[in-house]
Amino acid sequence: MTTRAKFLFLIDFCVTVLIALTFLFLHSSYAREEYAYFTGYPAWEMTARHTPQPLFPHMAAPITPPPRQQMRTPARSRTDPPHTASPAMLYVAALREDYAETFTASTPPVKGKVTRTPPTMAETAPAPPPDHPSPPRSKRTAAQLGYLAYAREDYDQAMTYFKLAIRDAPDNRHLILQSAYAAKKLGRNPEAIHGFRRAIELSSPQPAPFPLRREVEQLQNRFDVEGYWIYRDESNARPQNIGADLTQSLTGIEVSYQPPGIGYRNGRRFQVYGRLLAGMVQDSLRLNDKSYQAGLGLRYKPLARHNLVLSAERLIKVGDFARHDWMLRVGYSRDHGTDYREDISRWLSYSLYFDAALIRPADPDMFLTAQADGGYNMRLGPGLVLRPRLLALATWQKDRYRTASLIEAGPGASLRFYFNDTPYQAYRSYVTLTAEYRIKIAGNSIGGSGPVIGIGAHF
Repeated sequence: MTTRAKFLFLIDFCVTVLIALTFLFLHSSYAREEYAYFTGYPAWEMTARHTPQPLFPHMAAPITPPPRQQMRTPARSRTDPPHTASPAMLYVAALREDYAETFTASTPPVKGKVTRTPPTMAETAPAPPPDHPSPPRSKRTAAQLGYLAYAREDYDQAMTYFKLAIRDAPDNRHLILQSAYAAKKLGRNPEAIHGFRRAIELSSPQPAPFPLRREVEQLQNRFDVEGYWIYRDESNARPQNIGADLTQSLTGIEVSYQPPGIGYRNGRRFQVYGRLLAGMVQDSLRLNDKSYQAGLGLRYKPLARHNLVLSAERLIKVGDFARHDWMLRVGYSRDHGTDYREDISRWLSYSLYFDAALIRPADPDMFLTAQADGGYNMRLGPGLVLRPRLLALATWQKDRYRTASLIEAGPGASLRFYFNDTPYQAYRSYVTLTAEYRIKIAGNSIGGSGPVIGIGAHF
């Protein structure tokens, strides 16, 4: 076996092992419980990670989340207070006593029928310790009912209860934060932004948790500008070679607008974008003026928890080699650890990406791309991250003239610098320098193995 074959085998083995380990981890019970826990109770999880204080430091009987091993049990076990076994209707009855003008018997906060007069809170709750005076029952009851409603995904009712509790405790950061998450679930972005900003203010004098600032940045974002420049060694793509070239050096810029309201709704996105692309002359940094391609399109992400993106774009011919057609496109990606981390200085990350494009639906040209990479992130300083990684990439295209394919893999490293943050928003911009060596494994595309240098920017 030749040295090159051994190296290719080693790269293929490493990528396969990485993908297999990632797949096993995502389907493990630990990963599923972590995901379910954070999805169901983001404020509890955020508090557990960023502060040692209890959720309700001023209450005699705070609500605490259950141990992780109880994730498979019904939501009732998470929200029942540890000091009493009374049903949820007990809290409803107690709340009605304090807020009789807010609720009526015809519109109960919780579905169900009261068949008997429940005991009062004083008959069921134990006496508080002498050094912690009992808080007003209304605040404790409203907070508990808010978490009950949030657990059953009744976010509108949860916000009602949280607002009642916040009225008695206007500086309770944890209630404000949970109310902000409920507003985000309902797509009430202005209310969510106000709640997250208020929670950040109450974090002082400690720095605000990075995830909260990222929430504000995502909700307030309107414009994105992205640019990239990718140079490939095309020394193997000699002029006498005839065929499709999937290794061409290229550059591009894209501007997108996310309208208020419909632009971002609990992870769902809608954007209007325009872009301009161009290829480079072989073995040169000079742009090929015949390759300029423009486009205007709409992009929609319909699922909150999955990064499935659908787009329709009108290609606009600028250069002689450009096209004037419609393009339909669908992409899906899954990643972990690709954003900046302030809480740790070392972490693993991976990303999986699939893309399919169809040009001219009447007589379609098809383009398919799949990419997987995994790396280890090292924070070198504030906003500066170095990421060594392994990459595998497969590309296939078919048009009216030919069919071309290319499979390649190799090691690489990226250096990314994050900047443009505020006390209320996380980093909104970054610049990335990438260096890779890609080894051609299979495919009939002209061009072969060689280095790849890239520069990217996002604003």
